[in-house]
Amino acid sequence: MLVILSLVLFSQLAASTSVAYVVALHVMMLIGTSMVTMPAQTTGLNQLPKQLYPHGTAIMNTLHQVSGAIGTALFVSIMSSGKESYVKGVNEPNTALAKVNGLISGLQQAFFIATIVGVIAHVLSFFLKRTQAPENSSTGFPIK
Repeated sequence: MLVILSLVLFSQLAASTSVAYVVALHVMMLIGTSMVTMPAQTTGLNQLPKQLYPHGTAIMNTLHQVSGAIGTALFVSIMSSGKESYVKGVNEPNTALAKVNGLISGLQQAFFIATIVGVIAHVLSFFLKRTQAPENSSTGFPIK
């Protein structure tokens, strides 16, 4: 909920927003993210036998890095597209004010879409089942 709240507040940024406010929102979002990461990783690893935890951790860390890069590229693209569409609708697109307002419009769009993704993820989290790691299960290949 902290992540969703911070994304909603980020989607309402304006040119007059103070740096301290942006930093406070970012800290709130990072606290929320850290509260999600450990339970999500534990839930994912509990699907594996204990001897496969190192492999599962390696795969999850790799996916975390790759999905972070993809997400960054996606949301920067959304922000750039929002900026371009704003600037096209302005009479004088080359002024500094139009460029700043275009950037803010793009940021608002990107954070709004991130909020939607966060709400969907929050709803889906209610369907996760708590499991225990299998004690002695065959993996199909030898573990050294």
